Amino acid sequence: MIFSFLSALCWSLFDIARKELAQHVNPKFLSLAMSVSVLPLFFLSWGFQGFQFPSSSYYFPATISGVLAAIGSVCFMFAISKGKLAIVLSITACTPFISAVFSFFFLEELLSQFEWLGIALVVFAIMLLAGTSINTRDKSSLYALITALAWGTCIVFDKQALTHGSSSFHGMFLTSIIIAVLSISLRIDYQWRALLRNFKWWLIAVVVFFGAVFLQFAALEYLNPGVVEAIKRGIGIVLAVIIGCVFHKEILSSKQIIGVCLVLSATYFFM
Repeated sequence: MIFSFLSALCWSLFDIARKELAQHVNPKFLSLAMSVSVLPLFFLSWGFQGFQFPSSSYYFPATISGVLAAIGSVCFMFAISKGKLAIVLSITACTPFISAVFSFFFLEELLSQFEWLGIALVVFAIMLLAGTSINTRDKSSLYALITALAWGTCIVFDKQALTHGSSSFHGMFLTSIIIAVLSISLRIDYQWRALLRNFKWWLIAVVVFFGAVFLQFAALEYLNPGVVEAIKRGIGIVLAVIIGCVFHKEILSSKQIIGVCLVLSATYFFM
């Protein structure tokens, strides 16, 4: 549980740093740059673990996970570029449900009634905090749905792959696939100089991104993928609300207060 909370915190910090960098760098390039930047950290971590290669059973689920993660990243960028972020967040909030269902079919892991209730509370809270209704005729909704399916499923294959290989090698392998897919599928305007001009935020983003992924892999050893996804999504949006209040002097609405309380209640059920 501790690994999952720390991972969720790192994901939230990564979102803050990424948002700051996105004001100066094209989001498409930023996604690629983050993967390229974090790759050496996974390689060094793999070295500390003795450069051990996984068994042959590792590569099938790991490759599927990498492809799904890359598809999710590409579709997420298309979704936010074509529609409202609130709608995209509402749809991608379903990833914990998707992860929980697929973990039953592929990992034969069953959730308790309390864990299902916790996931339901987190999904409802995120939709409430997003503050908008889903428009099925909005083109971004389709991309967001594909994103949710890809991200909700890839974490299940992550857990399956990690039973046959180390977290460091898995991080390096996944990142390499994502880099390849992004480079092939997107027309990217390389902006390394702009990134260097914002080196402080770049460094923060890389460190917390590495921490988020590494800790998430550690959490998967002990928790169901659906629970890990729920904690990540729930803590992430609650921290976003808190940051808005503290740094931007935003006033909490009644919906936001209810949403935050629901996430905190869900956390209790997971424990």
